Amino acid sequence: MKVISTIDLKELIDELREQYPEHQFIQREGFDRLTDEDIQTMEVIITYDSKLNETIINKAKNLKWIAWYAAGVNKLPLPLINDKGITLTNARGVHKIQISEYIFSYIMTDYKNVIPYYELQQEKGYKTKIRHKELFEQTITFIGTGEIPQYAAHIAKAFGMKVIGLNTDGRGIAGFNEVYAINDREKAFAQSDIIVNVLPETEKTIDLLAIEDFQAMGEDALFINVGRGTITKEEVLIKALQDKVIRKACLDVYYNEPLEPTNPLYALDNVIMTPHITGNSVHYNRRATEIFKKNLSVGIENKADFVNKVDVSKGY
Repeated sequence: MKVISTIDLKELIDELREQYPEHQFIQREGFDRLTDEDIQTMEVIITYDSKLNETIINKAKNLKWIAWYAAGVNKLPLPLINDKGITLTNARGVHKIQISEYIFSYIMTDYKNVIPYYELQQEKGYKTKIRHKELFEQTITFIGTGEIPQYAAHIAKAFGMKVIGLNTDGRGIAGFNEVYAINDREKAFAQSDIIVNVLPETEKTIDLLAIEDFQAMGEDALFINVGRGTITKEEVLIKALQDKVIRKACLDVYYNEPLEPTNPLYALDNVIMTPHITGNSVHYNRRATEIFKKNLSVGIENKADFVNKVDVSKGY
């Protein structure tokens, strides 16, 4: 098969050529480097560029498989991919380590007053009376029970935390003390100190959290979002923070990205923000390529056995 990567895989592309000599691997450093011939003849594309749109897919007459090197597929033209019978796989699972680490870096930054101490350092101050919160016996709820929260749950348990999960039907998941159906989320929020959203964007998750959900979390709650910013309307989140409905938020994702400099979130003193980078890692491409190798070894003719095969009708 003719495989084209728009991601700079560096030494990994040579590994693929050596391990799978029956396939042709072409490296294009960026989506804009694709030629018309590339598009018309490629059978597999390795990418995470949202420029893979309807126009490109309609031109790609031989395309059988999109190896999407990201988890969320909401930017792709899923109905067209479905209609053309193109197999779509994603990189689900490659983020679990680095995003879990970021979740707890947010928590530690908040609970251990890292920012106030840094500001004190800049003022050449020396105060020892600041009281710190502990993770021990705190309750953390994950909105979603996939690979990231499952990995993060083990870390939480090491701190002595109670772990609650939310999924579609409340089915039990190993590593969680309790699991509730997403429609019963207020029961989980009411007993939680920390709430972490890790859900992808689908039709069912857009604007899922209303002001009533933040009210259920309570005024001492820490809300963390490393899933998708569309989980709640931005004005709802801003109101919850401005009115101290919740104590603080740590955000890596936003309703519209990138954020405009005039966004009201920048003016709030009870929010910590990062620019959608929690999934970044020096090991990212290698982990994603290991998934690709597993599927390439299985073969496109056995695509039903692919790892991380996306149900395009559901969007995950």
